[in-house]
Amino acid sequence: MLGCCCNCEDFDLVCTRLITCKRIEQRNIDGMLIAFQDRLRLPWRGGAKRISPAALAPAFIVPLMMGLAALNAKTGIVLMLTLIGFTSWGLQLAERTATKTTFFLSWIVFSIVYMVVIFEFEVPLLELLPEENYILLLLSGGALYALYRTKKLAPLNLVTAQYGTTPKDELPGITEASSGEEQAEQQAATDTILGIDDDDDDGEGDDGEKAGLMQQHRGGQPNICESCRKVTPRRAYHCAVCGSCVKRRSHHSYWLNCCIGERNYRWYLFALALSECALLLGANLTLTAVCHPFLVVRLLGIPLLLPDDCSEVFEDFELGISFVVAAYAILISGYITFVLVRQLYLWYRGTTLHEFKRVKPSSSSGGIGNGSRNRVWSNWRAMLK
Repeated sequence: MLGCCCNCEDFDLVCTRLITCKRIEQRNIDGMLIAFQDRLRLPWRGGAKRISPAALAPAFIVPLMMGLAALNAKTGIVLMLTLIGFTSWGLQLAERTATKTTFFLSWIVFSIVYMVVIFEFEVPLLELLPEENYILLLLSGGALYALYRTKKLAPLNLVTAQYGTTPKDELPGITEASSGEEQAEQQAATDTILGIDDDDDDGEGDDGEKAGLMQQHRGGQPNICESCRKVTPRRAYHCAVCGSCVKRRSHHSYWLNCCIGERNYRWYLFALALSECALLLGANLTLTAVCHPFLVVRLLGIPLLLPDDCSEVFEDFELGISFVVAAYAILISGYITFVLVRQLYLWYRGTTLHEFKRVKPSSSSGGIGNGSRNRVWSNWRAMLK
């Protein structure tokens, strides 16, 4: 029956060798998985759409994990620690192999869906004020829109083959030096990365690494990517996952399955900030609804509550699943806090995560000079425009 429906010779061969206890070759397993991925489709207008198994897996993993964690406290702790280890291992594996996957993006989508469903239908809303629910929905909607804009603007960061002009008497992929404005911008970025102040005239040129960096960034030669052989603007770097150079590349976000660069960096910061507020507010409202709360202070007549005693939440499955979702939101907010603080620090320094990893700031700078302070204020003004 499976052979008639699937018509997959590799699947038949794998099943036969599994039953007969014979060795299964790797190429047969790869062929079977490729056939499954090709035939896993969703009926859609204009034709069936192919669904990646990696994108479909979180739809079953996330609710199964939450349901098991709601059984008792020990199971919840073990599953949360397992989740941290699995996520860290998956991100390291994806970075090491430069794999473009939709698994983490799908994990975010289904996590948001399940958290909203649990909050709206399982959390006792009689304990919440309508204004609190409206504020949470507003923050969640703003975070989702910012994430959508970050994902939507990501293709505009990619360097196209038409960047720059190619003289007729030169080989393809080689152009003249960049304009004076780009050179000035690159010089300022290089000074920030190397920790050099504008008023620094000590003339220390004996550092070979610094001299090489200055020659690379200020030599006036065109930037030609060694991987894709494209002429790139200043501060554009190649992304092995996207397979293209990215303007002012910060990093490749596996959670959004796109690169963060010049055009979507601002929306990325907004998304992080709004997501942090929405997760913390939702977790606090959930915990104060299912646990015994205590009053901290009243602000403009609105009571500010915090959870006090949550020892009875696992006696009922609905309370337990609500508590697990709140703990899951706090876990995610902790990770977002780390990412947001790091990105704001890099913005304050006038550099990106990619440049910070490539060139460590010089320890001899001794602080931020006047020129660096001017660049810091210009960075924040540019973000707030």
